[in-house]
Amino acid sequence: MQLPSLKVDDQSASLSWGSSEQEKGEIFTKPTIVEFMLKTSGIFNNLFNTATRILEPSCGQGEFVISVTTKLVDLTQQGQGELSYLDTLNLITAYDISPSSIEIAKHKTQQILCKIYSKKQAQAIVSSWFHHGDFLLTELESSFSHIMGNPPYIRIENIPTTILAAYRSRFSTMKDRADIYIAFYQKCLESLSDKGKLTFICTDRWTKNLYGSSLRAFISNGYQLDMYVDLYGKDAFQSNVLAYPAITQISKQKQKLTLIVHQPIFNKNLAESVLRIFENKEQPSENMQIRKDIIDNQKPWLFGNGDELALIKRLEDTFPSLVDAGCQVFIGAATGNNKIYIVNDNVELEQCRKLPVITAADIRTGELKPSGNFIINTYNDNGVINLEDFPLLQIYLRNHEDILRSRHVAKKTPLHWFKTIDKVHPTRAAKEKLLIPDIKSKLMAVYDAGEFHPNNSIYYIVTNDWDIRALQAVLMSGVGQMFVAAYSTKVSGGNLRFQAQHLRRIRLPLWQDVSASMAEKLRLAAITNDLQRAKQLTAQLYNFNEQETQLLG
Repeated sequence: MQLPSLKVDDQSASLSWGSSEQEKGEIFTKPTIVEFMLKTSGIFNNLFNTATRILEPSCGQGEFVISVTTKLVDLTQQGQGELSYLDTLNLITAYDISPSSIEIAKHKTQQILCKIYSKKQAQAIVSSWFHHGDFLLTELESSFSHIMGNPPYIRIENIPTTILAAYRSRFSTMKDRADIYIAFYQKCLESLSDKGKLTFICTDRWTKNLYGSSLRAFISNGYQLDMYVDLYGKDAFQSNVLAYPAITQISKQKQKLTLIVHQPIFNKNLAESVLRIFENKEQPSENMQIRKDIIDNQKPWLFGNGDELALIKRLEDTFPSLVDAGCQVFIGAATGNNKIYIVNDNVELEQCRKLPVITAADIRTGELKPSGNFIINTYNDNGVINLEDFPLLQIYLRNHEDILRSRHVAKKTPLHWFKTIDKVHPTRAAKEKLLIPDIKSKLMAVYDAGEFHPNNSIYYIVTNDWDIRALQAVLMSGVGQMFVAAYSTKVSGGNLRFQAQHLRRIRLPLWQDVSASMAEKLRLAAITNDLQRAKQLTAQLYNFNEQETQLLG
């Protein structure tokens, strides 16, 4: 693929921006994980192959390169192989945007190389291997047999506009709100030689979320997912991160099978076992499975229980989506400063500017326990209000003007510095709804008769077709949990994201196809919070067989 020509200004601006600790997105991988990745990628077994070319696109302080170097030196000293000085010069290419990290990596690597090379040779090797630059804006002169690493985690909001534009112009997969690591995947995959392998440890969000759809389609078009290792609950990095990572090994191989490893125990035998499975010399253990149906154009990659995935597919083939069944999913209003925009009754404001609010804390237990607070409404039917029309509100907000003007939304629209990020919807708030907290281990659908406006971190469902209580029974039965668990990635604490994009995937019969008797029974199960009854009725509603019913618990 011919990339757009690089502007010198792009590279220099990027290096200037990306050198600070906050900007370079460094999260270092633990040595046990690094070794597993290098072994299963085949790097260790091919170190003395003169065709081996290794790339690390974001090397940080060099943990991957140092591990490769250590292995190279050890095997050489043990007489198990020999690589010429010239071939060693060409073995590794590593980039990083941080000059201080590059210097640390070079120093550590040089010390190891000095065990088999002279100091002058070791200096020349590390100078050949390590490059200070923005990998995404660097033209590569060769392809690579092995690409490894831990691409940086930098959200698009933290990337200067001009640099982000340069990235987007060069990488078609960097769509929507894609993190910068998406571009690293694309460029590295494009840099693979025939039968080459890419092995990354990275957040797994892109494998299912909307912003990863273009990358999934890109991979489906020319690559194969050889291995996926989920690291839920594993301490893979040397610092804490919110999102769980996964190891993905992607190649240009033509075979269609994927080895999935769930929550592995990293010991010296694991990598050897994986390699034997790749060679059909060993059967997968119980925490592993071999699948052939993971990649399908831009569709999310689903790695869950086979029986549950089969049931989900049947429901998707049989029933309409939640939206097509007449339900709408919304997210609560983000204010930009809840401490100012959520007030109690003691704050004197015009009554028409206040709406009773419900926050995630108010439904934490699964029951609606309102705090008695209100959300300030800075909108009317025509858009943002004229603040001068509401003297009490104006006095209150003027008292917090400096803080409110410092928000991003206020800088974008300084004339309306006082508005909340999201519009408040009194009409929608007045409807019966089901309130669903965003981050939870289990789906929680809390009924609201139409008294409250949800705050951010709460998704909510309203419907003109379904009976809201009957819908609550179906969601609490486990059907909703099954869909979200399949399509959502996990975050810290093993929690799921109950976002609109996942909730909309739930399949639901049309309300007109639900008998009056079944409707009443579902309503009663929800009102009485009878979970077992809700499961039984939902199994009947979807015509589950005995095995499928058991999946509801």
